[in-house]
Amino acid sequence: MSVSVSPAAMEGALQDRFGLEEFRPGQREVIEQVLQGRDVLCVMPTGGGKSLCYQLPAVVLPGLTLVVSPLIALMKDQVDGLVQRGVRATLINSTLDPAEQRARMIEIEAGRYEIVYVAPERFRSGRFVEVMARIKPALLAVDEAHCISEWGHDFRPDYARIGLARKRLGSPPCIALTATATDVVRRDIADQLDFRDPAVFVTGFDRPNFTYAAFQSRRELDKLATLVKTLEECPGSAIVYASSRARCESVAEHLRRELKREAVIYHAGLSREERQDAQERFMGGKAEIVVATNAFGMGVDKANIRAVVHYNMPGTLEAYYQEAGRAGRDGMPAKCVLMFAPGDRILQEMFIDNEYPPHDVVYKVYNFLRTLDADPIELTQQEIKSEIGIELGESAVGTALRILETAGAVERFQPRENMAIVRINVEGDDPRSLADRLGPQAHVQKIVLAGLEGLVNRRYAETIYFQPGELAKTLGLDRPALTRAIRVLATELPIDYVPPFRGNAVRVLDRARKARDIEIDFEALEKRKQREYDKLERMVKYAQTTDCRRGFLLGYFGDAHVNGVHCGRCDNCGDTAGAGVAAIDTVEGREVILKVLSGVARAKGRFGKTLVAQMLKGSASEKMERGGLKSLSTFGILPMFTQQELSLILEALTTAGYVESPEVDRFRPIVNLSERGWGFLKNRPEGPVPLAISEELAAKIQVGGLERCLPKPAAREQEMEGSESTTSQDVDPLHERLKALRTEWAREAKQPAYCVFTNHTLEELVRKRPGTPQALAEVKGLGASRVERYGAALLKAVADCNEPEVEPEPPLFQMVKAERNIAPVAKKLVSAQAVVTEEWSWRLLERGFTPEEAAEIRGIDLTTVIRHATLAVRAGKAVDLAAFVDAETLNCWRNRPIESGEPVVTDEARELWSLFLACRRGR
Repeated sequence: MSVSVSPAAMEGALQDRFGLEEFRPGQREVIEQVLQGRDVLCVMPTGGGKSLCYQLPAVVLPGLTLVVSPLIALMKDQVDGLVQRGVRATLINSTLDPAEQRARMIEIEAGRYEIVYVAPERFRSGRFVEVMARIKPALLAVDEAHCISEWGHDFRPDYARIGLARKRLGSPPCIALTATATDVVRRDIADQLDFRDPAVFVTGFDRPNFTYAAFQSRRELDKLATLVKTLEECPGSAIVYASSRARCESVAEHLRRELKREAVIYHAGLSREERQDAQERFMGGKAEIVVATNAFGMGVDKANIRAVVHYNMPGTLEAYYQEAGRAGRDGMPAKCVLMFAPGDRILQEMFIDNEYPPHDVVYKVYNFLRTLDADPIELTQQEIKSEIGIELGESAVGTALRILETAGAVERFQPRENMAIVRINVEGDDPRSLADRLGPQAHVQKIVLAGLEGLVNRRYAETIYFQPGELAKTLGLDRPALTRAIRVLATELPIDYVPPFRGNAVRVLDRARKARDIEIDFEALEKRKQREYDKLERMVKYAQTTDCRRGFLLGYFGDAHVNGVHCGRCDNCGDTAGAGVAAIDTVEGREVILKVLSGVARAKGRFGKTLVAQMLKGSASEKMERGGLKSLSTFGILPMFTQQELSLILEALTTAGYVESPEVDRFRPIVNLSERGWGFLKNRPEGPVPLAISEELAAKIQVGGLERCLPKPAAREQEMEGSESTTSQDVDPLHERLKALRTEWAREAKQPAYCVFTNHTLEELVRKRPGTPQALAEVKGLGASRVERYGAALLKAVADCNEPEVEPEPPLFQMVKAERNIAPVAKKLVSAQAVVTEEWSWRLLERGFTPEEAAEIRGIDLTTVIRHATLAVRAGKAVDLAAFVDAETLNCWRNRPIESGEPVVTDEARELWSLFLACRRGR
């Protein structure tokens, strides 16, 4: 149906019926095509105003607009909003009892409404489709249309019926709307809905008010600290998405404790009332934060959400972008943060495996059901899983049942919350009275049968939901008597009854049918499974990319305006560049990278990241001997790093494109040098190397792994625990004073020490020694609330400890001074500033002491003196190499290619080789 509507009339409807002054970008063009009667496919970002594209035509077009929407909560919100604006709108879904549904259908047929919302499941009802076919809707609107495509990220079988239902309704003009659809999905939507010459609008996926960031954290405490810091920086409403119900609850509890802000939880394990209360508290502003699974959010129209944080990585970019898009609908700045860990990928792969179980699991489920006598069978998915003994999760059982249902082998009954199911299986509109089949003494059964026939209201062979308690009250029976009577009726008459229970009742349609006779296209399912893996791979690449995140997202969705965009508002470019990415730009740091890449090259693609990290560390594991890794020249080349740190460096080099990690077998990735990695190893280009690593690890790499620049290996593990481990900075009185204050404040708050501030923040305070509130606020890890709470005491501690101490001379050093009359020289060596430990070693060497004498004087071993000499050379100081290495060895080393690694692997020889390299390079 085409309607001629002038621009003035459209703007009048916009203002009078919807209270809006102007159209948002793209809305006018879409609405004009809808009013001309064309099929329309509209891809518009979340918050872009998709709903108006069918709501305004609904009030202008003569006749009914039928809207298919996937969530009941969304329908109710939409209908309530429209009614308040004077639009005649209603809905039909399972929240209405059968009597209300019948009354509503009579009103719809009488032409009382302009717009009606239904769930896609409604098209299962032949009676509903017949009524709609008589009405002939003027417009069919399909919201969240990506659900119709098997290529999309949220395919729903009930959406697949809409195309056929549209034909039965007389093929009315149709508008399909979604916020996330790739080009493949867009074409599939058009095909499924039988669009002919559709007007396609892709208004752009960009949300210019968004800032994007991603953080990788292996440990839960690191993730929690990052989450708290992110929400401290983003005051206002926020959504935090987590992967499980238990994670939602633990994260929400942590946020309440740390931020002193109200945080509610939302997941499918809560009752409907609990979920509704949580949503209302968040929408009404009583709770600033909601921590939820992906069950929350669709249709949530809260304009002032300032941050959306994914505590766990989702499985697809479509899901991520849709959920992140719930932020900043008011056009004001909003932050979208992704937190991820290696385990997130494994979890998503598990989800995919459960969603696409192998054929033997499907057949096991079917063969088990065939052996049961109950009809229908009332078992939970967990009970079926336990009986057949499969390793996959219980959701795999649900998928197997869905596959079997699609193949026509079983029928599933899905009770809704606190509701039972009844279905009277007779044909025709006027069947013979079922009561005649009952005996003369079956008085209660006849009363109950009459009640059930009233509920069904001639909708024979349809699934009808009802509340047993309410029916019992209406019939004047108690609940147990009703239940007994219905079970007798289900035994004697063609009636299916499923009581409320936590599971899916299942009927095997033909128990004589063998599993091998069921037609299931497992090849097609395997292809879909592989597509899900491909989508997950793109999600992982987004999480790890060092390129512009906005450009990555827009490119994925085929936005024509990408062209190598650098947005200036993500953590990889522009004003927020550097968040989570460190530039390794020192000679020592680049040498560490070279050693790691050399180790990968020598492993020759035979081992995974863990074994390569163990090899670089010099692990005593028997796997080193068994795999031949111990014989490599790079074995033990980086002993100053922990295995975990080396694994993180390998991951960062993979993200940066220097290392590849293909899977040779499922779940068994190996590491190999990429073309870029080989180029770096051979040509050693100048310039910084950006790596996505923590500041602490970057600092350690920058100085070649020296322990003095970072808490010792154990301290890395204790960082977030607030451990009081000793580091080289502990000798500073300020360090001790701050530790004592932190312990006192933590005890008062009854919290771990890291909740006051972390070890890294403590060390930053010692290093920067801020003297003003402004300088204090610039210390990383101190948010505004901490500065306000602890600032005065911190500044006083700094002021009281503002005189750095000089490292005292070792006792043996004093004795040698007396014996060799070097007191005048020693006096010149000591400056008014603190002297780091390696400086003492170099000064002794510079004054003519042998390395062995320096070690004895300092009370340290010879290997440490050699390391100190290497540091001195790298700092531009002169060191006589002949004092350490004999002429013959020096000659041999000068003719040895550097990339071949150390010629020997003892600790002392390794340090000598590093000293030789430093001198050879003149640094």
